Amino acid sequence: MKNQPTRANEETLCPATSAVTQRSGLQVRSSSIWANVVSSLLLRVASRTSFVLLGFYLGERFASTTLVVLVIEAFYLTELTLAPISGSLSDRWGRKPFLLLAPFLGALAALFLLGGSLLSHPTHHVAFNPRLALFLLLILCGRLLEGATTAFNTPACLGYITDTTAHAPYMRARVMTAFEVVTVGGIALAIPFGGQVSTWLGIWGFLVVVGLHALNMLIVAFVVQEHEQRVTRTAHRTSLLESFKMLREKRVFTFLPAWLSISSLVGSWTTLAVIILAYPNPAADRRFPRQLFYGGFAKSQATLLVGGIALCFLLGMGLWVPLLSRLRRTAIMLIGLVGLALCVAVLSIDNGLAQNPTSLSSGAHTMILASLPLLILGIVLLSGFTPAALTHMATIAELHAGKRGAVMGLYSIVLGLGQWLGAAVGAVSVDIDGFYGLMVFSCILGLCSLLSVCYMRSHGHDLLQSKSDEPPLPADVEAR
Repeated sequence: MKNQPTRANEETLCPATSAVTQRSGLQVRSSSIWANVVSSLLLRVASRTSFVLLGFYLGERFASTTLVVLVIEAFYLTELTLAPISGSLSDRWGRKPFLLLAPFLGALAALFLLGGSLLSHPTHHVAFNPRLALFLLLILCGRLLEGATTAFNTPACLGYITDTTAHAPYMRARVMTAFEVVTVGGIALAIPFGGQVSTWLGIWGFLVVVGLHALNMLIVAFVVQEHEQRVTRTAHRTSLLESFKMLREKRVFTFLPAWLSISSLVGSWTTLAVIILAYPNPAADRRFPRQLFYGGFAKSQATLLVGGIALCFLLGMGLWVPLLSRLRRTAIMLIGLVGLALCVAVLSIDNGLAQNPTSLSSGAHTMILASLPLLILGIVLLSGFTPAALTHMATIAELHAGKRGAVMGLYSIVLGLGQWLGAAVGAVSVDIDGFYGLMVFSCILGLCSLLSVCYMRSHGHDLLQSKSDEPPLPADVEAR
């Protein structure tokens, strides 16, 4: 097995650039890099909190479910459309303008949602009227702006990390893992946080969202520094749709099936798990009998179980950090798929042990407790896939001068598309065969990812080394 460069031999492989990274990067730029990670965390928490507030408002007061769902899903229109464009533009104009624009649009989106929520809303007894049209228009604008917020932030943030961690694979592994942690953790933290904000402030909680975005803007404005060479290199121009053109790159289109499959898996599990567990009885038992994980759990129990799985996943990503720069990326991905298989096997066996939680026998309860360490092990193994995938994409991006934002924009597209497809197709699978349907869907996604990873490994695509397309910093920049 051919190993990636380790932290210990970075200086041996590239002593000059390593010295530059240590003096210029770690002293000046490291705070800027980690400020990007904090910025992404604040953005994820703010956006998900806004979604929770809106969901509570609509669920309690609004009756036109079909129209509202169509409006809410508009989030993906701007995210998937603007991500490739913003990635390419960040290659031209630098990353910081887009890192600033994202929270500004997020704050504006929260104000639109607050304005819509303050309108007197119709009930199911009221026909479609101008007030309802204005309400839906304001919600639509808010959701479109929130999609644009993610579209501007993610490619620029990942492009910035790729720019500033050249010649430092160990640091890149740490920062990319941190980015994945805040992406998942920010969403997970925002659910209980948004619930508390809604309880205390109601729709005025959107002002808390505005405050989070304002704090984000201050961090970007005063802590994040544009990459020196990014500022000086403005001659290179790329197409606004460069992200889609990158699909012709063989290393990209052979990797994307693996990443799309895992993104769909995460989307299906995070979106559907609580719904499946908390499906009300006795309807759940009549629909899919002898399925423990289909219905019967209290909402508090369901959120606790899903939260525990998310916590194990986050901790697992942290445990993978020392290994990301020491093992082949496909080796980590294959280990992650083994973890997925272990999770599916354990959950499928446990799912058949009882009709619902109240009918668990003492023997079945003992079996579940005995299988819990295997489930945790599977989650920890699976958690290595996403940071390895993100590191691999960053390495590909580094090979294309002036197009790093475009490549990472494509990564952002696949992330959003996968989560949307995973939730939609996963829901159909659940309707077909309950929790077992979700497990079958997970197996199909795992097999698709496995084929992609095996192809990458057999052709050595993961043996690419992190090489900068830029010369070492000049002496005067290094001194600064």
